[in-house]
Amino acid sequence: MLVLLVGVADYVTGAELSISIFYLIPISLSVLFVNRRVGVFFSVFSSATGLTTDLMVGHPYSHSVIVYWNNAIQLGFFLIIVFILSALKTEYEKTVKLNSDLQDTLSDLRKTQDELERKSQDLARSNTELEQFAYVAAHDLKQPLVVAGGYINRLRRLYKDKVDPKADRFIEYASDAINRMEALINALLAYARVGTKAKDLKVADYNEIVECAITNLQAEIEKSCAIVTYDRLPSLLADHIQIIQLFQNLIGNSIKFRGEEPPRVHISAEHKEQEWVISICDNGIGIDCRHSTSIFEIFQRLHDSSKYPGTGIGLATCKKIAENHGGRIWVESCPGKGSTFKFAIPIR
Repeated sequence: MLVLLVGVADYVTGAELSISIFYLIPISLSVLFVNRRVGVFFSVFSSATGLTTDLMVGHPYSHSVIVYWNNAIQLGFFLIIVFILSALKTEYEKTVKLNSDLQDTLSDLRKTQDELERKSQDLARSNTELEQFAYVAAHDLKQPLVVAGGYINRLRRLYKDKVDPKADRFIEYASDAINRMEALINALLAYARVGTKAKDLKVADYNEIVECAITNLQAEIEKSCAIVTYDRLPSLLADHIQIIQLFQNLIGNSIKFRGEEPPRVHISAEHKEQEWVISICDNGIGIDCRHSTSIFEIFQRLHDSSKYPGTGIGLATCKKIAENHGGRIWVESCPGKGSTFKFAIPIR
């Protein structure tokens, strides 16, 4: 133990310290700019060179073992420095690579974001143009249709029972076709007016909205002896006019697609996580599950217009209104057992 302590004293106070620092320069450079193996090689070579020099010169150490001890400590010191620098170099290279990958990812994200923004703008502009085109086209089509309908009605009044019965029947066919076309154009105008987003979002009491929809449908309700009930409904952000139209379309469909029994329609609401789910349940003819998605597409009809009149736009409008409010709409139904239409409105 005494020999070791003396050796340490000789090492700390001797010339080996300055020599070690001199050796550290090439060792450090070899690790940083080449690799760890070269650094280990220079460490061993430097220690071997130092040991050879000490043995040849014959340093007056207090014990003969000290020369080997000092060089062993020197080699260990060099190797520790080599491994520390190698680890730091590895971490630095990882950090540089990570930063480079991150910059590349950010650059790709910026390009993708710019492309998405451009496509979103193009899509919004296209949607706006299509809506304007549909509105203008439907509006312009309506005028000559009204004129044609007027002349058909005039023919009916002037020549009813005065010409061949076939002519009377043809006039009726033409009149029915004009009425259907006018109803279709009106539905297209209503669909175009809904737009691609809710225009005036305010907190609205859905109980009052349902009351408005029921009032608008009062004639159909009385004619069909329907009973429309509803539970306590929430207050949510809504475009008042669009949500009234949504309820009116769904309640109206429940009344129209009825079976032999008088229509029974019940409206309820359920709070689920971050949204309210509104359900409109009826005892009507029901819908085959195969058509649960297609019925929300424009102009999709499952029944003959002579039995169940309509344009095939009502449910497409409902879907558009629900999506305008950030929600969704779907149906749960079985033929002959009624339907439950549901739409979800997020809580914002």
